[in-house]
Amino acid sequence: MNKQFRYPAGSLEEAHQQALTWLSDAYLFHLVSLHRRPVYRHQYGDISLDQPSLKGFIDSYLEEKGWDLDRRRAHYINMLDLIRYMGRKNSDFIDWGTVPSLTPRGLCWMNACFSRLGEMVNSCGGWENCVEKKMEGTNA
Repeated sequence: MNKQFRYPAGSLEEAHQQALTWLSDAYLFHLVSLHRRPVYRHQYGDISLDQPSLKGFIDSYLEEKGWDLDRRRAHYINMLDLIRYMGRKNSDFIDWGTVPSLTPRGLCWMNACFSRLGEMVNSCGGWENCVEKKMEGTNA
């Protein structure tokens, strides 16, 4: 298959980073539209997010599961509603762009990741205890 068609950004790494950025922006945009700030509301407390932390969390999670770069990129693209994004028009006056939105399945997947994170942190006794346990594990 034509590389330029498969990876319009020029390389697999660039295409992967672009898809991950779109995914992160779409999820943050969704959270802000719900809560007026970028937080995931968990039953045990809010999880505050920004783009770098979201990208690192999602990408490292799938990388640790053994997913290669191409598979992760494809997963990110599949979670985005790019068809609706391509035909977007936000304003009749000035339209300087927007971010893609998540598919319902993509939104469920992202929410499930943060729900599970909240459960894991709660089972450790809070974020500070999780960080402390992680530091003990790396020093051992």
